[in-house]
Amino acid sequence: MNAEIVQQMRAEEADLVRKLQAVRDFLAAYGEAPNDSGSVSTLGRKGTDSPSREKVEITNFTEQTRTSVVLAMQALTMNTKLMKTRELKEFIEANGHEISGSNKVNALGALLARSADIIGHGKSGWSLADRDKAVEIVNEYGPKEKEPTSEDAGGSDTGWRSDATPIHPWKPHSDHSTYS
Repeated sequence: MNAEIVQQMRAEEADLVRKLQAVRDFLAAYGEAPNDSGSVSTLGRKGTDSPSREKVEITNFTEQTRTSVVLAMQALTMNTKLMKTRELKEFIEANGHEISGSNKVNALGALLARSADIIGHGKSGWSLADRDKAVEIVNEYGPKEKEPTSEDAGGSDTGWRSDATPIHPWKPHSDHSTYS
């Protein structure tokens, strides 16, 4: 019986080593150096079941990955509920940003897990560690809205269709006229 358990544990160990190598390969694809503290020989001595990466501030991300995290933070600031990684991925892509990696959901999840400003809740989704700080980060690093210029004013040939121009409640839309 003991030999059977040992054999199962050896198979489990081999599976964990394979998974660890897959994670390291994934991180290497994002230019991250291996974390020696998570090596197989130290896992048992750390007192944790799995190696956890140190959380990092937004300034520690590359420009590409920072944009992904900031857009996810923007989505989280606009919602009061937990958001799943897939929902965040869709929001980011809808805002014109490309997430690197072949599996975009997993790549985004890995980035969010590293962020000191985002809290993971397992399969339930993600939330913000501090909403006020997240708003400041989004304001500083988030996409800037293009300021309208005189060339963008109504009547010019800007490529905008009148039905695509936003209607503001305080400013009547040019296509709406008042009949007396």
